Amino acid sequence: MPRLSAAANTTPIDKKCLEMGISRSELSRRSGVPLPTLDAWGRRTRLPRDVYQLYKVAQVLGRHIEDIIELELAEAEESRDE
Repeated sequence: MPRLSAAANTTPIDKKCLEMGISRSELSRRSGVPLPTLDAWGRRTRLPRDVYQLYKVAQVLGRHIEDIIELELAEAEESRDE
């Protein structure tokens, strides 16, 4: 699995993982959220919709849910669905 790097378009979840020195695999293990789900969130091919999964990830990262979601993406997707 490729290592995470500090790219300009890094998600808030990946940024916090980099700060903490943990991989998505480790985040998956600690949070119980499947690795493919975290990978899809990181590639932005899927938006986090399950609040419980977001809560578990936020707990591991020591953050609030609001700190790890990307509101702009969620708002853009909602406007497409209308």
